[in-house]
Amino acid sequence: MKSYSLFELNEYIKRVIALNFEEAIWIKAEISQVKESRGNVYIDLIQKDEKDDSVIAQASAAIWYKSLLFIKKKLGELTNSILQDGIEVNVKVKVGFHERYGMKLSIEDIDASYTMGQVEINRQKIIERLKKAELLDRNAMTYIPPVLQRIAIIASETSAGYKDFEAQLAHNGYGYVFHTTLFHVAVQGRSTSSEVSAALKEIHAREDEYDVAIIIRGGGSKIDLSGFDDYNIGHAIATNKVPIITGIGHEIDLSVADIVAHTYLKTPTAVANYIIDHNLNFESEIDFLSQ
Repeated sequence: MKSYSLFELNEYIKRVIALNFEEAIWIKAEISQVKESRGNVYIDLIQKDEKDDSVIAQASAAIWYKSLLFIKKKLGELTNSILQDGIEVNVKVKVGFHERYGMKLSIEDIDASYTMGQVEINRQKIIERLKKAELLDRNAMTYIPPVLQRIAIIASETSAGYKDFEAQLAHNGYGYVFHTTLFHVAVQGRSTSSEVSAALKEIHAREDEYDVAIIIRGGGSKIDLSGFDDYNIGHAIATNKVPIITGIGHEIDLSVADIVAHTYLKTPTAVANYIIDHNLNFESEIDFLSQ
């Protein structure tokens, strides 16, 4: 019985792959993990089953230094936004095989338009799902008190947006005092959905403790903010007994979170000004009545 060594087998596989993949090809996949080391980027790519989200294919890929320079020159700041866990990508890869290290995909280019399109398709599907469940306007019908003092804040404690919001409230020109409770969450990446949803559920359970809840995040690209185009977040906002105000730094399109919220504003500072003006309107009405 003839037997081959492992090296001979792998060397044969290497020749077969080299003969069948002479040119780089485009493949679609999801990024599951990203690491950067010494100017190179190492990525785990996966494909999930459309029915149950189970992983049906997986491969390791790398963006070598020269290719990374080319991609960054082409895409600019969008590069870092795309190279994130959970992002759908269409990448141009050179397929290679090493006798010791196995198959490796070398990424030479990234189709940003594909990723942007997938983000928008996902957003529209979620909006339609919430619409069918008659949840788009549900939180907008919650009662918002005439004076807002007890505020639940869903944000990243290290973000500039959160600090701007707190500073704006603290230095308001009317001497209003606010009592804020921070629910620290990730505002970008794969954990955004679970952490923001959990915070919203806790606020819902403690509804008597808050006049209003806010979700704030500083500016970013459409992909950076895509974490808020999430069904679980949208459902948790829509069904919340506490009115939700969003200040997510988007440029043009509204996120799913904005659409289902009681009130949406463009920035964290705008949310702070809204709350101050809301209380000022009540005080002005009282002054008018007293006169």
